[in-house]
Amino acid sequence: MTHHYDTILEIERTVLATLMLRPSDCHRVELAPEHFASEAHGDLYRTIRAMVGESKPVDPVTVADWLQQQGDASLAHLALAVANESNVTPVPEPYAHRVLTAWRQRKAREIGMQLVESVDEKAVDKAITALMSLHALEQNHEWDAKQATRQAWQELVEIDASGGKLPGITSGLHGLDDKLGGFHAGDLIVVGGRAAMGKTAFLLGIARAAALAGHPVGIISGEQPVNQVALRMLSAASGVESKRFRTAEFEESHWPRITNAVAENAQLPMWFLDRSAPTMAEVSRVGRRWRHKHGIEALYVDYLQRVVGEGDRRHEQVGMVARSMKNLARDLGIPIIALAQVSREVEKTAGKPRAPRMGDLSDSSEIEKEADQILMIYREGHYDANAPQDEARVIVEKNRHGPTGFVDVHWNGSLMTFGDHHARWDGAFGEVA
Repeated sequence: MTHHYDTILEIERTVLATLMLRPSDCHRVELAPEHFASEAHGDLYRTIRAMVGESKPVDPVTVADWLQQQGDASLAHLALAVANESNVTPVPEPYAHRVLTAWRQRKAREIGMQLVESVDEKAVDKAITALMSLHALEQNHEWDAKQATRQAWQELVEIDASGGKLPGITSGLHGLDDKLGGFHAGDLIVVGGRAAMGKTAFLLGIARAAALAGHPVGIISGEQPVNQVALRMLSAASGVESKRFRTAEFEESHWPRITNAVAENAQLPMWFLDRSAPTMAEVSRVGRRWRHKHGIEALYVDYLQRVVGEGDRRHEQVGMVARSMKNLARDLGIPIIALAQVSREVEKTAGKPRAPRMGDLSDSSEIEKEADQILMIYREGHYDANAPQDEARVIVEKNRHGPTGFVDVHWNGSLMTFGDHHARWDGAFGEVA
């Protein structure tokens, strides 16, 4: 064990010596100070990265002088010693990878020891979540103004270079994409609506649109079993009425379309969790596994209030789930789109139903605070037989990135799909006929 520790320390010193003599390699090394077994090594690494970030000259003498000016003589001595006593590698990435691997092994041992000593009945779920997080994408959490501005500028350059390509994950609805710019990494997007408004159809449609665009996605289905979800997607993709899938009343002309839909859907990069009341720990664990194993770029949840959270009261549980989903979105670097129930009070206002507002979300306080965007689905035709039956409205109630407002969309009740307004769609968010 001592020999292994000494070997890791030697590898860390090699990485530090290389970066001081070739600071241009810093961008090739994906490490954080806490990954070093030696705290002093981590402090020296932090100093090197800070000096590179400020465009200061970096070499062992300059680093040592700067540390002396900061009053840290011991770290200055370490900088010179590391440079004089360690090897310099022409390829730092393999050494950095060994540093990261050693850190993961140390953390895994700590998690294992905590599990052995714990008497908490949820200890196993917590341990699995913690182990999964060790393989999450590493990211820096501390920035100065110059570094933050540089990051923003780099994002602007990338957006400009994309030639107007949608910056986020598509919803498949052009009007909604224009308003939101797609769904963005790290965001929690909540989609609310009363019963029978088509919330699940909306979620499945936007998830399938993302998958068709080449984005791997995950779906947490707490409302319907996976076979029903798959049948609804086949109906949307084939253009065959959903009721026929329940009654098996197919015509001969339907089968080629269904066969093509089966072949197409089977190839989509989609993963499903079929659980009637998943815990938030399970959602987190599965989401992390899918992100690590399949590289999912968005997670869709049906629906938020069905996920079991911690707390004695219902609003406390919902609040915990909302906060955890937001944290998970940031940790995984993907958008999470979750359906949410709306209070039936919207159907009792002055004796006439109205479009739901943000405050109508069930147990809404924490959801309102945590969500980056809140969308509401409303179909007047559901309540009024004289209103257009093929129209729906997606209301943007909250949008941290831009304006609120609404987008009118087309509703196909027989297929249970949404599409762009004034267009007839053969499939869910497919080609315009």
